[in-house]
Amino acid sequence: MISIDHIEQSLGAFKLSIDQLRLYPGLTLLAGPNGAGKSTLLKLLATADKPRKGRIAYQNREAADHLPLVRSQIGYVPSDLELYEEMTTQKLLVYLAELKGVFHTEAVDRLIRDFRLESYRNTRVKRLSIGVQRRIGIVQALLAQPKFLFLDEPLNALDSGERKLAITYLTRYALGRIVVAAVHELNEWEAAANRIVWLENGRIRFEGGAAEWKWDLPSKVWEGTVTSRQMRHFPEQRIIFMRELENESLFVRLVAENIPFPGLEEVLPSMEDAYFIRKFSAASRDG
Repeated sequence: MISIDHIEQSLGAFKLSIDQLRLYPGLTLLAGPNGAGKSTLLKLLATADKPRKGRIAYQNREAADHLPLVRSQIGYVPSDLELYEEMTTQKLLVYLAELKGVFHTEAVDRLIRDFRLESYRNTRVKRLSIGVQRRIGIVQALLAQPKFLFLDEPLNALDSGERKLAITYLTRYALGRIVVAAVHELNEWEAAANRIVWLENGRIRFEGGAAEWKWDLPSKVWEGTVTSRQMRHFPEQRIIFMRELENESLFVRLVAENIPFPGLEEVLPSMEDAYFIRKFSAASRDG
């Protein structure tokens, strides 16, 4: 377990302020808009930054008192990771493995296979696509098999196949380990996530299980076909999705406490729907 207590850190116009947070083995997703504090929290967890106030303990060891040991158990993928572009993929990963105390190439070879990088072994990093470089970035964080893995938008620049590959691997890797990933698209992680932490303006608005994230919502999700005339005065901020059909009809997915139009059906909310509802509800409450 990772224990976070009374953390404060500067965050632009706001500050990241967390009274208490516990991170457990499994895959935890950090949700929230840009500027909410997700990257700042990951930097603190990865010990790339030191909190201005508060403490972070990794299995009862505070980073401030056991920094070399704690860092040896951490893997980190920042959103702006820069790689040595003149090196080939193989040489870069072997070099980074040695820096992490891994002196056998089996670990490098295995991860190159797992992330389908074999054809890029002898290619210089600067000649690779951003997506391939991103996969290399994930691999470098896994070289020492860390107990704690922190990833900031790990799927950026990956195509659909690469995204599925990364999610599948990280889902398995999170068994018995603590993996925390800041993401924007929640639905593609729906089958993988164990817990959700929602940050807004530097504060935690929700922390709990992935199933709980979709429970006890203040609004329901409705789906079906309506006319353009029916939708003319429906609040735009309650519309999740809308597509034009023939004969001036629309297929809609929207949120409301009760059925807004005859013929719509209540459907189970997705993780993104739950975020949409929670964010709308919070904005209405705060405003």
